[in-house]
Amino acid sequence: MLRRIMPHRSAFKNPIATSTRNLNMSKIIATVKAKKIFDPTLVDTTAKSYIESLNTTTYSNHFTDEQIALHVQGVLTAEARQRIGDTLTYMHEEERSVFYLCANTHDQTLDKVRRMARFVSRSSTEVGTHGTVTRSYVSADRKFAIFYASYEKFVNPKPAHGETSLDVVGTEGYLRSLDPEVREVHQKLMHNVAKSVYPSYEIFEKDGAQNFIMANFVEKENHIGSLLSIFQEIEGAEVLRSTSYTFSNGINIYSFQIVGATPQQIKEHSSFVGLVPNRPGTSITRLHEERILNVEECVYIDSALIFSMYFTILPKSDDYTHLLTIVSKESNGANRLNNLRRELSQEVVSERYTSWIVGRYPHFAKMLYDDFKQGSTAERRKEILAKIDKQFKDDQRPPFDLSIFKGILRFNEVILKHNFFKSAKAAVCYRLNPEFMRDLGFPVIPYAVFLFAGSQWRGFHIRFTDIARGGVRMIISKPNTYSKNKRSVFQENYNLAYTQLLKNKDIPEGGAKGTILVSSHYLNQFAPIRCQHMFLQYIDSLLDCIVPGESEVVDNLKQEEIIFLGPDENTAGTFPAAGALYSKGRGFKAWKSFTTGKDASLGGIPHDKYGMTTHSVRTYVEGVYEKLGIDGKTLKKFQTGGPDGDLGSNEIKRSTEKYIGLVDISASLHDPNGLDREELLRLATERLPLRHFNKSKLSKDGFLVLTEEKNVTLPDGTVVEDGARFRDEFHLIKYSDADVFVPCGGRPRSVTLDNVGRFLKIGDADGEGMISGKFEKTPKDQLKFKYIIEGANLFITQDARVALERCGVVLFKDASTNKGGVTSSSLEVYAGLCLSDEEHAKYMCVQKGQPEPEFYKKYVQEILDRIGDNAKLEFNAIWAESLKDPKTPKVYIADDLSKKNVQMRANMLNSDLFKNKQLVRYILKEYTPKTILEVVDIDTIIKRVPENYQHAICAMSLVSRYVYSTGLKSNEFDFFKYMNKVTADSAQSKV
Repeated sequence: MLRRIMPHRSAFKNPIATSTRNLNMSKIIATVKAKKIFDPTLVDTTAKSYIESLNTTTYSNHFTDEQIALHVQGVLTAEARQRIGDTLTYMHEEERSVFYLCANTHDQTLDKVRRMARFVSRSSTEVGTHGTVTRSYVSADRKFAIFYASYEKFVNPKPAHGETSLDVVGTEGYLRSLDPEVREVHQKLMHNVAKSVYPSYEIFEKDGAQNFIMANFVEKENHIGSLLSIFQEIEGAEVLRSTSYTFSNGINIYSFQIVGATPQQIKEHSSFVGLVPNRPGTSITRLHEERILNVEECVYIDSALIFSMYFTILPKSDDYTHLLTIVSKESNGANRLNNLRRELSQEVVSERYTSWIVGRYPHFAKMLYDDFKQGSTAERRKEILAKIDKQFKDDQRPPFDLSIFKGILRFNEVILKHNFFKSAKAAVCYRLNPEFMRDLGFPVIPYAVFLFAGSQWRGFHIRFTDIARGGVRMIISKPNTYSKNKRSVFQENYNLAYTQLLKNKDIPEGGAKGTILVSSHYLNQFAPIRCQHMFLQYIDSLLDCIVPGESEVVDNLKQEEIIFLGPDENTAGTFPAAGALYSKGRGFKAWKSFTTGKDASLGGIPHDKYGMTTHSVRTYVEGVYEKLGIDGKTLKKFQTGGPDGDLGSNEIKRSTEKYIGLVDISASLHDPNGLDREELLRLATERLPLRHFNKSKLSKDGFLVLTEEKNVTLPDGTVVEDGARFRDEFHLIKYSDADVFVPCGGRPRSVTLDNVGRFLKIGDADGEGMISGKFEKTPKDQLKFKYIIEGANLFITQDARVALERCGVVLFKDASTNKGGVTSSSLEVYAGLCLSDEEHAKYMCVQKGQPEPEFYKKYVQEILDRIGDNAKLEFNAIWAESLKDPKTPKVYIADDLSKKNVQMRANMLNSDLFKNKQLVRYILKEYTPKTILEVVDIDTIIKRVPENYQHAICAMSLVSRYVYSTGLKSNEFDFFKYMNKVTADSAQSKV
């Protein structure tokens, strides 16, 4: 089980001793004199003075006599330059090492620290195979400081995941030079940080100085400058020595010897060591290193700049108002214009620019932080804004500069709860009042927004209802796509949460989504250990703001919140279980239900094993066949998403159609005569990608083109120049032509208005013409696909769906078809809420190597039955409405049914309907699976399940059945009759 490792002081019985090797002074002096550059007498006195000034440090342990001789030459050179009026400075840079010496002044030492950090942060051939070490020492008389950095070869550049042994992850030089007692401390910290979401550190005293040693996961940038500034900002404190080491498992260890500070002062400042912004060289980071902003101000401004980037909108102009009047006449026109306005605002008011403008006025940054720290008030915000406005008018700054500072003041205003002042925090988390979004043109205002600021990542969590659930998506970017992802992450989060809201119409939880955007400086590909570490940092900081009674949290919300999370891109596998166990360790009472997607040993119900999502998709596929009187066995089928995935494998297992093509990340597969079903079933059963398809099973007209292949000649003579490009366009070209298309994988927006014209076998077909009705009488044989049932999320854009329907394609969208997974997850949550810990372990947890409990089997079957029932209800409702109004695309009907459902649920939850306890009791019993009622009675369920969750169940159950049975045209009187019947039934029941 993961435990929260709290930073603490060392309990060493014996302080670490400083041992030094004996130098060969004669050899050092002789080596310098042999150069015949400096006066011999001066060499004698300078060498002795230099070495004596570093005598109390470990300097001599880390350098050979030959290296020290070069350092003495550097001192002599620097002093010679100083005598002719230059500053005391010397720099010697080689390919794998650098040495700097300078006067012990802030400006000089900061310059050398930055140079040293740039050297070890560079991109070079050594990166990956070599680690780095940095060292700095201040002379005993405090007159000069030296800095050294070098690259050293790793013992093992690619250790196993989770490896923490210094003998494996260290560099050869590190292992040779380290004092045994220091090594013991390093090993302990290395073990601790690997299982903690915080930096792990020790503080101990030696020879009148405090020693601080810290281990942390870090990126390639070296933070020595920022970390030095954290401790040097303590009044009267001075850092006399520092070192940093990198290890091949992604962990760094930093150590500092500090005088003039108490252990308590160091501990207080240490709460921010893992939160220093990960952008060395920006205006804010530089202001911190230059001691203009302290670390608290720096971390706060970093959070405020994140808010400002996404929520600072350029002032409205007359042109905007005129355009809004025009586009408001079109469906979704105003929403599109507001999206464009937000995008343009981000282009103009970029994070780099906001950092620069705030950095130009650090005194205003301090005012903003002071307003935040004291608890923002309208009066203080008004005073601050007046001062900024006057200054900007004097400086003739453009209007959007003032908008940036208004945005930061708005940030202070809308913070309801935060963990900024907690002594132990993995990231800073702010619970925001979402009302600020009302002025920004968002079509629907969420129930709650959380903003997260970590050192190597930023994130959000958006939910549209009090009780809500959705996955947490980790976005990992290549350097060339990071800026784009950074600009779009909030909008993507909002869109996903809103889509989830519409999809979750058959479950108590409304829509939610979380995002974690990882800095491309830190990580540009998935790494399990580091990614789970960031995921748990997200979890930890979220728990700070939702676990009741958490100390050191500023809480102006005064309301308990229960949040449910699910897996998403880069957060599946072990992540959900780790999150649940972590929340249990933090004392979160709903830990069993906190995350879904857990393995069966923790009560999880694997969607892929039982085909939960596929069950709802196939209900729609078979529903179309039934309504149109079609035998699926006679149809040709194409599918994106291969047999190694959840949807892809289960679709293959359950399908009856004749496959003519499939495509996945590994290959493109086609056979016009039908792909061998037994071979497809083999791949689906073994969860193997298409590249493993046995080519001998293809007819003479079939082919398999691997993604990495080049210049492949197909049976019809076509030459495929690039397998990857062929794969990306496979769903658009002739080889995928079929009767039915079921997307089970692929990137979002694979089909848009720009390329949907290729879904017609008409030369001049284009998306705009299709959506306008130009091709509405397209013959069936001119359609690339006659039936499209979306399994994968967002594979086809909304306007492309409408275009296809207007040409005669029968299409059902993702939010309707693939909700089997969310239904399964919701009932997994419900079991966790209904059952005690002991009951949950007995009935819902499947131990490795043991058969599933009978309860578990029955519960899974009940879930499958409910998924099928819900899918049929919505399918029939959409079909019925379509028959009434054939001109309206089914995707619009589905959206309208969802919106009606969502609005009615919101109204119901805001009413006093659920003061009728008998009604609540009746609906709960109707909703609760019989398997649960066999082991827990309804009274116990009512005691255990939170009241707001009970009300969410009731609202969903009442509204969902009503909307599906009465359709879009039903009115208030219809609902009145419906509720009268339900209320009468509840009164007559014996619950």
